[in-house]
Amino acid sequence: MSTLLTLQSLTKQYASQKAVNHISFSIQKGEICGLVGENGAGKTTLLRILSGLIAPTSGEIFSSQPYRIGALIESPALQPNLSAEGNLHYIALQLGLKNRQQIIEETLEIVGLQEVNPHKKAKDFSLGMRQRLAIAMAILDRPDFLILDEPINGLDPAGIRDMRNIILTLREQYNMTILISSHILSELELVVDRYIIMHKGKVLRQFSKTELQQELEEKLYLATTNLEATKILLQKQDISFQEENDYLILPKETEIMSLIAQLIHERIELKAIFNKKIAFESYYLQLIQEGESSNELS
Repeated sequence: MSTLLTLQSLTKQYASQKAVNHISFSIQKGEICGLVGENGAGKTTLLRILSGLIAPTSGEIFSSQPYRIGALIESPALQPNLSAEGNLHYIALQLGLKNRQQIIEETLEIVGLQEVNPHKKAKDFSLGMRQRLAIAMAILDRPDFLILDEPINGLDPAGIRDMRNIILTLREQYNMTILISSHILSELELVVDRYIIMHKGKVLRQFSKTELQQELEEKLYLATTNLEATKILLQKQDISFQEENDYLILPKETEIMSLIAQLIHERIELKAIFNKKIAFESYYLQLIQEGESSNELS
């Protein structure tokens, strides 16, 4: 993949607060990137900067070539008294698109609104239909880069499935680069290629879907009556570990029987040992906790 755009030390400051704090990362052409963070992490501010709605206080966005942007940020700006087709005609006229009718019909089909009653007004649409129409408006000129802010918020399971299929179609058939902000981690796992984790205006971590799967693979959990002595033992045996509450987390390929024999030899009593796969939500919350600890030390 080649790079579509690169952010370098991007910052947005309101009075004494930095909503976006020296963020740097790149987005590759054709990838679906998930932006994850709690409320107030700076996600929407960042998306508004990327979409050109607001200017950064400092920092730059680089690209090797011009690119078109489509965006759905916060509430969709629909014309309530127009139909789906009417809304798209309104946007098409603003964009000066040629072959408007053909493009509108194709776009309605992409988002699954081609069968909607042509006389039905947008104000009478369901939430899912409004979201699909908003995406249709954002992709009408087939942008290179599509920005979606919480596109599945409030949707029922069928609506979430439809939105997922639309996103995947846009990437697979139109090679759109897509940046999605969402709180629904389980849904992001089904569509994204890479994650960017934000916390308090900063990027905590970036990792690919493959790297995340490696982080979340099944691991060995160990609890003993003397964790400090156990850690010393593991270090002597060159066994890597992480700590979580009263447990030590070891690689799943650890030789369990050999480790138990060593614990017995060192007279360390075993309290619990089991395999467990880490959930994305737990991993994300752990990253946030580590970010808080880092902020307290800095």
